[in-house]
Amino acid sequence: NSCVSDGVYVRLFVRAEVNGHLSVPRQTKRAPHEPVSVHLSGCWAPRQTHALFEQNTIKDARVNIYTPWCGHCRSLEPIYAEVAGLLKNGSSEVRLAKVEATEERDLAAEFNVDSFPTLKFFKDGNRQNVTDFSGKRTVKGITRWLERHTGPSATVLNDVKSAEALLDANDVVVVGFFQDLEGDKAKTFYDVTLIAVDVNFGITSNPELFKKYDVKSDSLVLFKKFDEKRADMPLTEESKLDKVEVISFIHTNSMKLVIPFNEENAEQIFSSKVRNHLLLFINTTVESQNALLEDFRDVASEFKEKVLFITLDVTSDKVDHVLKYFSVSANDAPIIRLINTEKVVTYAMEGSTIKKDTLRTFCQGVLDGTVKLFLKTQEIPEDWNKNPVKVLVGKNFDKVAFDETKNVFVEFYAPWCGHCQQLAPIWDELGEKYKDHENIVIAKMDATENDVENVTIQGFPSIKFFPAGAEKKIVDYNGNRDLETFSKFLDNGGVLPEEENEPIKESPKSTDETSKDEL
Repeated sequence: NSCVSDGVYVRLFVRAEVNGHLSVPRQTKRAPHEPVSVHLSGCWAPRQTHALFEQNTIKDARVNIYTPWCGHCRSLEPIYAEVAGLLKNGSSEVRLAKVEATEERDLAAEFNVDSFPTLKFFKDGNRQNVTDFSGKRTVKGITRWLERHTGPSATVLNDVKSAEALLDANDVVVVGFFQDLEGDKAKTFYDVTLIAVDVNFGITSNPELFKKYDVKSDSLVLFKKFDEKRADMPLTEESKLDKVEVISFIHTNSMKLVIPFNEENAEQIFSSKVRNHLLLFINTTVESQNALLEDFRDVASEFKEKVLFITLDVTSDKVDHVLKYFSVSANDAPIIRLINTEKVVTYAMEGSTIKKDTLRTFCQGVLDGTVKLFLKTQEIPEDWNKNPVKVLVGKNFDKVAFDETKNVFVEFYAPWCGHCQQLAPIWDELGEKYKDHENIVIAKMDATENDVENVTIQGFPSIKFFPAGAEKKIVDYNGNRDLETFSKFLDNGGVLPEEENEPIKESPKSTDETSKDEL
């Protein structure tokens, strides 16, 4: 088990939902005609399978397939109940239901459920007409997704008045201009409206609207109340409309050139295909720092689709952990950091005044590979070498780990990680066992406070072996985390014997909250 970590500031913001996993035995617990305990939100009454899925007693049903031990399921429960109440008290014909998968394993098997919670939408009471939920697991997210899947997914624009009303009411609107509203391109457009449920859509074939908005042929136009005001995606007669390309077009052009770093924008920032994020830390109560935003925005337009330009207000009480991650204090503002979220490396623009020229030079230098990495480090503890497990930080890592006369076994941990805490006594035992060995060193490093060039940490704990010699090799350890297997690995020269060389198996009932990504 590992605590998933991108090693970046995404971990520090809000928790992302990563389903817990359980292999569901594909066996039948009951005869097909026996009742299934399916709880319908609002009435909570047991119903039979046929009543829920095959009869038209319920027009549309959204089913949450869950297990009682799953932490993610427990987190979803109050949200799901609130949505159910809203739907019941409103005019919607949709009802929510839930199935306890460990009790109804045949149902879970029928619908290929192997992770929890899984949410599925059954249209018109038909068990064959099922759609997997793909939205946000929030009250707003679930409600919005259901509205989009049960009502009009795009507003048909028949005249200038209806178009202006839609554009005036929303910050971002995507309008499909099609000569034929029944054609393949329009059908693909409607498919996209069911995926990008947070975006408002319009569709038209009205020549008057083509002329008003200067659209010459079939096109998608994203209208927005900021930055460039609109973005166009012209379509040729021969070309097919690709859903992935459309979603990418929408995502790229619906983002502001400069994005405030907050919970509301987190998903938009971290789902972006742009992996270079330039952060400007400012104190928004200081006018001279706010004045930097104009230059920041101007340069952002030059690096669109290459670098995301993000502002972070150091006066916010929700960013202390982000400041800590980047080794920045509120008093350091204004200050610049750039992080590549794919390579998990950070760059610092230091010793330069923040203005157009310096921002432009810094960003281009990072893209060209001419700017050196910024590696954070703690100070070397006075007693780092006192105990059997040696304490490493950025400043002493190379000297110890790449000692040509030693084989060094290092645990990279995070203080908040439950799996790391479970490993700690075993790692101490290992250190005690090899404390007098002439060429084996057991060590650990807090990877949330220290960086090492060319060592990428994607999860906690990460365990790596640095064999003796001048080659500076790095060997990832992927065996079981027990004293016996560790010892075999070390005694065998950093290689697991064949019978031990198997990947770690996930515990099906792991509900440790730290197994989630933290944004």
